[in-house]
Amino acid sequence: MAKKPVKKEKPKEKGKASGGGRIALMFGLICLIPFSIPTLLLMFAGLLPTLVAALTDRSNSRFAWICVGGMNFAGLAPALLKLWFFHHEVTYAIYQITDFRTLLLAYAAAAVGWMLYFGAPPVVVTIMLATTKRRAMALEAQMKKLEEEWGAEVARRPAANAGADDGDL
Repeated sequence: MAKKPVKKEKPKEKGKASGGGRIALMFGLICLIPFSIPTLLLMFAGLLPTLVAALTDRSNSRFAWICVGGMNFAGLAPALLKLWFFHHEVTYAIYQITDFRTLLLAYAAAAVGWMLYFGAPPVVVTIMLATTKRRAMALEAQMKKLEEEWGAEVARRPAANAGADDGDL
């Protein structure tokens, strides 16, 4: 009697949930929605600058929403903490949304995020340029010192094709 070929099962990839696990997770999250409506209301109104940054950033890196979002969330955090630990109700969330200070803090923090996004790269370039110039000056001073000690041959720059005919590697 001939042996039947054994079917090989595909090994499960690590980090991927099974179909039943995904359904259970989605069901659990849907069940939590009624309890999180005040948080969702406050976060939607407070994180609008982050949404705008995510939708309008057309660069390849797409870091604008990260800068703006981090600062925006930091500005909204005090209002969220008040909501979570004192009055987690829809009426209090609406009160927080209509409070001028809450949205001013969240939107001002988002503005700081935009300033970081546009202001940090020129500052970094300036610092790197200054560091590079300082390093070049130190190397030139070291080269002059070696030239004084060993002679002018040390400072001579090799030609573009020098070493190509030598065969030395």
